[in-house]
Amino acid sequence: MIQNLIMAAAANRRGSTVFIIALLVVAFDCHESLALAPAASTARPVSKSSLLFSSAAAIEARVSDTNPSALQRQSSKDSIVRFSSDLAKVLNDLRKNPRDEQIPPPFNDASQLCFSRTWSLDDWDEHTSRWRYVDTLKAFPTSPLFKRLFPQMAVLISWSILCTWLFSRNCNLLQKFSLPLTPLSLLSTFVAALLTLRSNQGLDRLNQGRVAFGKVVLHTRDMAQLISAFVYPHDERLGLKCLRHVSLVGWLLKHFLRGGPMDDDIVKTMLSAVDADFVLKHRKPPVAIVGRLRQVFHHMAEQHQLSTAAEIALDHVASSLNECITTTERIVASPIPPLYTAHTGLLLTFYLACLPLALRGSGLLNAVGTIVTTTVVGYAMLGLDEISHLLEQPFKLMPLYQLSKNSMRDVGDAIVLQPPPLDAAVDETLATTGVIGKPEYW
Repeated sequence: MIQNLIMAAAANRRGSTVFIIALLVVAFDCHESLALAPAASTARPVSKSSLLFSSAAAIEARVSDTNPSALQRQSSKDSIVRFSSDLAKVLNDLRKNPRDEQIPPPFNDASQLCFSRTWSLDDWDEHTSRWRYVDTLKAFPTSPLFKRLFPQMAVLISWSILCTWLFSRNCNLLQKFSLPLTPLSLLSTFVAALLTLRSNQGLDRLNQGRVAFGKVVLHTRDMAQLISAFVYPHDERLGLKCLRHVSLVGWLLKHFLRGGPMDDDIVKTMLSAVDADFVLKHRKPPVAIVGRLRQVFHHMAEQHQLSTAAEIALDHVASSLNECITTTERIVASPIPPLYTAHTGLLLTFYLACLPLALRGSGLLNAVGTIVTTTVVGYAMLGLDEISHLLEQPFKLMPLYQLSKNSMRDVGDAIVLQPPPLDAAVDETLATTGVIGKPEYW
């Protein structure tokens, strides 16, 4: 009989020494009771098997304390340890690349300073260095703006060379259509004003987008801290569920603003199958996160697990998140009026096409001077126009990848690195033992 129980335990693959010992004790206890117990049923003391099962449970609990990760793998119950492990999987495995692969290659060069990544103190030192002019000249051939302007500049330089060559051949057609330089200088004033206004609009949209996504990082941090303070102490399961949803806001909003492949692997890592299916199938996944949070808050308020002040604070942060999402939607859905853009582009094209004719036809510059002047003026004006177009849709170049990772780390810190209890004895203990080590997702 004992051999059969041992074989059954091995086939069950629980593999625990404590479990096999407990089975042996049960078999011995049953064998002893069958041999010695009287026919009439009488009250009996606590059996050896009960005592041994209690001891086995204590031993297994002690083993689990020494190896919490093993316990989390065996149990489906969520915990802070499991939450921290899932964050580490996302940040250190699924998204371990420090650079954003969705940024176009000219703006994703780690050797040059650019707006598409978050800056460090070393980057600011390089940016404000007195040698920045020399560094800019060295990096000019490989600069992102030069690469984007290369086709337009090639056409403009070719046209300038053709015009100067035709003037050198005394072409009668060009002499009839040559323009005086003074009227063209009046047109340049309007073109410069239009380009300046459009560049200012682009910079304003860039600032609005950066502020809106920065507020998303701020509000997710606030939400995580409020959840860890008000929700998690009353219901650990719902508290961790909310924190898992909050950690995904940055990633889901990044995809919502840029498009491209969905971060399904991140969502399925952080959420259960039911929650992941709900979020991924929603028309606006970031809004689905906010709706899920409000569902939890309403449920806990009905169960009298949240005070009125806590519920108001949580709902206020949820409304702020919704406001940030709406702001980013507005920036993506409402460009600078295309009629204004088309008018500016038309006047710019006309001005640059007539510039070499006016410079060479007036006789103020020779052929080389005409080509060089047209090239410099064209690069300045076309560069402003191209920059304004890039800034018009700021989320294509903003460091959303790094901001989403920072937001996820902040959410994890809110629950993993909880502040110590407000107790004098605890303060003295922490003073002697030191601070908790850094989490694995850092």
